[in-house]
Amino acid sequence: MLRKAVKKAFNVVGLDVSRTSALPQLEATFDQNQVVPNIWKRPAYLDLIPLRFSPGEEEIVLLGDREEIERLGNTFQRQGFKVQTITWDWTHQPPAVQDGPRIILCRIPVDVAQWEIVRKLKQQFGARLIGLQEVVLPFTTIREAQASFEYYLKTLEEIAPVYRGDEFFGPLDKLNALLPLAGKSIIEFGPMEGGQTAGLVRLGAGSVTCIEARAESLIKTLVAKEAFNWHNVRLVMDDFHNADDLKYGKFDLAFAHGVYYHSIAPFFFFENLLSLSNNVFLGGYTYDDSRPQANDSFQTLEYEGRKYRVKLIPMGRSYNTGVNLYGYHFSGPDLQSFFKNRGCRVHVISEEESGDPWGDRFLRFLATR
Repeated sequence: MLRKAVKKAFNVVGLDVSRTSALPQLEATFDQNQVVPNIWKRPAYLDLIPLRFSPGEEEIVLLGDREEIERLGNTFQRQGFKVQTITWDWTHQPPAVQDGPRIILCRIPVDVAQWEIVRKLKQQFGARLIGLQEVVLPFTTIREAQASFEYYLKTLEEIAPVYRGDEFFGPLDKLNALLPLAGKSIIEFGPMEGGQTAGLVRLGAGSVTCIEARAESLIKTLVAKEAFNWHNVRLVMDDFHNADDLKYGKFDLAFAHGVYYHSIAPFFFFENLLSLSNNVFLGGYTYDDSRPQANDSFQTLEYEGRKYRVKLIPMGRSYNTGVNLYGYHFSGPDLQSFFKNRGCRVHVISEEESGDPWGDRFLRFLATR
């Protein structure tokens, strides 16, 4: 009971308490190799491999054990690739493969004789040949980052569907229905660990510029960017109050999901968003003005002759809080009215009870002008 009471006390001020093991969990690796994770024993890796390749490549050739390459082939096919599988081991002659598609050698060389065979295959196929270790090792950086930093999704199995784009952080599919993201230039605030960035990339964003002030969040997103070859993603360390059109130019969409209530100067931040784009996606906690509230937590902010009743929120010190000591929750109607008063059409995407102690409700909308 004491542990629960202590944890609850930390949660009230925005801190998360969790236990971490003293030693990292050992990864199952291939025989005689201590660093390449065995994808056949941990399917999360298997399902991520196609993300190392551009969908534009369309076709892939797999060399290796029949049962294993069929499993990996199914994974590629689910991602829209055409797949040719060729059963092959180290005792066979180099296979005949048509010109064009890239070839994954689904065998891990472990001695000099096998590495000599790899050299001959590279002489035959050139840069088209890629070793299994080349496509799998980048994912171990995610595992290592999860062991080093606090993640919202704490295991590879939990975060893999988000990085694949099978699941989204928030209703990105509904946003995409309102404003198709394919080819769009987007500025994203607070990528945290790249989960929302992955969704934007998956939905075809032309470019994503991420603004992040927390070093650990930038590192986590950088790990994802490198692991998944997000060539169209740019990471910038900056305070989001400094991000306006004068500094970063214009974008097709300003994306601020789960960050507005971290702002120490919310009206300034909202004006920045509108300077960056005529399309602003905003999502965040709001307070429910129909509920009894402690009056000592409220303030009145005035902006351009209008008064806004806001709830003062201490930030605490955790991996996903704001960089200042406090921020504000608006009521849902007031948050929308700010953008309506600037000539925006506000399309509410979702609004519901938050279901957690951080805020009463969670509102998401697209403001366009």
